[in-house]
Amino acid sequence: MDDLIGDFAAEARELVEAAAEDLLALDAAADPAVLNRVFRAVHTLKGSVALFDWPAMLAVLHAAEDGLSAARAGRLPAADLVDPSLATLDAAGRWTEAIAATGRLPDGAGAEAERILARYRALLGPDEAGSGPATAGMPQGPVPRWASDLLAESGPHPDGPLTALLYVPRADCFFAGDDPLALVRRLPGLVALRLHPAAPWPPVETLDVFACNLALTLLTTDAPAAVDAVFRLVRDQITTATIVAVPAGPAPDAAGGAAPVRAIDTDAASDTALATAPVPEADPGADTAATADRTLRVDAARVDALVALADDLAAARAALGGVVARAVAGDDLAGLLPALRASDERIGRLSGELHREAVGLRLQPLARIFRRFPRALRDVARHLGKEATLTLAGEATELDRDVAEGLFEPLLHLLRNAVDHGIEPPEARVRAGKPPAGRIVLRAEARAERVVVSVEDDGRGLDPAFIRRRAAERGLMAPEALAALDEAGVIDLIFAPGFSTAAEVGAVSGRGVGMDAVRAAATRLGGSCTVESRPGRGSIVRLTLPRTQTLARLLVVAIGPERYGLPMEAVVELARVPRERIQTLGAGAATVLRGRTVPVLSLAALLDLPREEAPAPAEARLAVLRAGDGLVAVEVDRFAGRLDGLVRPLPGLAALPGLAGTVLTGDGRVLLVLDPETLVEPGEGEGPDGPGLDGQEIDGEERA
Repeated sequence: MDDLIGDFAAEARELVEAAAEDLLALDAAADPAVLNRVFRAVHTLKGSVALFDWPAMLAVLHAAEDGLSAARAGRLPAADLVDPSLATLDAAGRWTEAIAATGRLPDGAGAEAERILARYRALLGPDEAGSGPATAGMPQGPVPRWASDLLAESGPHPDGPLTALLYVPRADCFFAGDDPLALVRRLPGLVALRLHPAAPWPPVETLDVFACNLALTLLTTDAPAAVDAVFRLVRDQITTATIVAVPAGPAPDAAGGAAPVRAIDTDAASDTALATAPVPEADPGADTAATADRTLRVDAARVDALVALADDLAAARAALGGVVARAVAGDDLAGLLPALRASDERIGRLSGELHREAVGLRLQPLARIFRRFPRALRDVARHLGKEATLTLAGEATELDRDVAEGLFEPLLHLLRNAVDHGIEPPEARVRAGKPPAGRIVLRAEARAERVVVSVEDDGRGLDPAFIRRRAAERGLMAPEALAALDEAGVIDLIFAPGFSTAAEVGAVSGRGVGMDAVRAAATRLGGSCTVESRPGRGSIVRLTLPRTQTLARLLVVAIGPERYGLPMEAVVELARVPRERIQTLGAGAATVLRGRTVPVLSLAALLDLPREEAPAPAEARLAVLRAGDGLVAVEVDRFAGRLDGLVRPLPGLAALPGLAGTVLTGDGRVLLVLDPETLVEPGEGEGPDGPGLDGQEIDGEERA
């Protein structure tokens, strides 16, 4: 049964994704071919569901099939079915994840199915869309414990029925423009509110300050319909119950429990949202976080290439074994050196190729991520009363799976910003000589080992003068420093924490979680974020990201017995400078290298390493690094050679400035890899022009 459900879930995800994409195309223009594709997807999904005992899901898909069939026959405009069909697919997607986790539908599926069926009945009539509830004979059950507990704690409350609500916002709700507390404030009849963490708080060094970790339970005198209207955009994250109890609150019974509470109706819009909340009394449904899709679809040719490389590597290892056997037998070692060198080079080349092929298995086209955005952009534009079209380009560009998944939240925020802040209302665009509908382009392109993902719009653009005024009002910089910024520097201020150009908090953006979160997300993924703007013509935001994990070239340096790695791409040159040429300047030190003054910092001091009192050597060994737009010389005890290795970022090190990750050395030890950008203060010294390391030997302590 588990295998059957696994196969069903994999197929259902693909069908839901394909049908949703076609529905958005159908919303733009009626196309019989597109309508037929949607019908076939829903029909296939319904047939798969019919193999199991999931009546609510089957009823909804059957109604959707009836509606699409009516549209194909010309009895109903296809455009009228887009919204209910999208609601059907949303529900089917959530239910699929619950099924994958628990093997059954979530408890609230029946009530949600009935709401969707009502929409189809309004379009098709009761005869065509089914006349009975999807959950006939399925009891709703008692009031959930979380509701009765809150009622017991709330003290006196008004007479009459109360609506209880459990709201567990998604961790990425801020990126989606949701403000949980603002939604709660829109309930005028609020009686009681309790906030608690949705999951145990992680250690502070790994805490993601942009992730929501709240669960909210509340009681209100507002009717269920009014509550549903307030939370209509987050229905998948709430559970509601209508309850009747004595006005003073239930008193403990003889057994010490709460007094009985009579249930009128319960409604769980999607119990999958409760999976992240530590509310054991609420009977949460599917643990969707634990069932994230970790499968990869791999081209057979890539697997064949990997197997062939593994065979070649085994052959090379056998050849090396032959050389070792000759050495053991007493052959002249000097005569064996060429064979040893050739074996080492061959194994090194093959292992590098094997690594590249293996890493390539994790690559996936960005189409899977990109195609999730047209629906979101459509909903945002409708909400704001604007017109916008989204063009996708470079969908076939491949990116590491984890990096691609990590792009969803920042890209969603950028697209919402483009509609909210960038695209003007239709009448304003017409006055400016633009078409009423704004144009947004989401593009990806590969550049060597990096991928650039950009969001471009043809809206109003960024106004440097306005940004400068807003920054002055908020006191982001000293007035003299702000006045000295050029236009590019002023525009870069939009990445300052808490900075917003919004005049007031809106339903979409302007909540203080903005471009700083986008840049922070790009940094966590090993990339960067930049923005360009042309007033009146639009803006473009670029995220430059690593295509995949690659073998990094490192310079190994030592402080006492400890060794560290520096990315070779950040090293401009190595130098050994007489101690008397290093001058004290204020609280720091500097030296002159090739006619330029360069700050000198101690790596031991930067890493806060204990040092024994000992006379300083006559010469200082300096690694000159690029830091921002300048150069910084870092003093080390010695240069310990080069190393090629795979740098693996560690979550526990993410919050520690100066550390980029770790790499495994040939002798099995773990080497800490330093991040020059955060290790030293950028911008000190002059530009990065200078000789590189090409052709220089870094063996032992050779003078650079």
